[in-house]
Amino acid sequence: MDFLVDNATVVTVIVIAVIILAAIGVAAIAGLRLWRVVRAAQKRVSVVGAELAAEADRLSAALAAMPERQAELQLAVVSLQGRVAALGVLAHAASNASAVLRSPLRYLTGR
Repeated sequence: MDFLVDNATVVTVIVIAVIILAAIGVAAIAGLRLWRVVRAAQKRVSVVGAELAAEADRLSAALAAMPERQAELQLAVVSLQGRVAALGVLAHAASNASAVLRSPLRYLTGR
């Protein structure tokens, strides 16, 4: 015990050095764990970022195709309107032809 009393300063420095080394060791282990977690998170973020970039490219392509699709739909509507008009003319002509063909029956049957 006399040794501790006689060399109190040296013993204190040694105890403080051991405490500091232990704290540095704990900090190093925590830093290593943090580095691993950050690296894993960066990998996950980069994968998700790549997926988001692919989705953005797909949406951009779909958005770019919208005017083309609208033009296609507009052309289809115009074509359909033309066909409806032609069908209306044909239906009117068929109705007139049917009336002409039935007219002798009206004279014969009285209807």
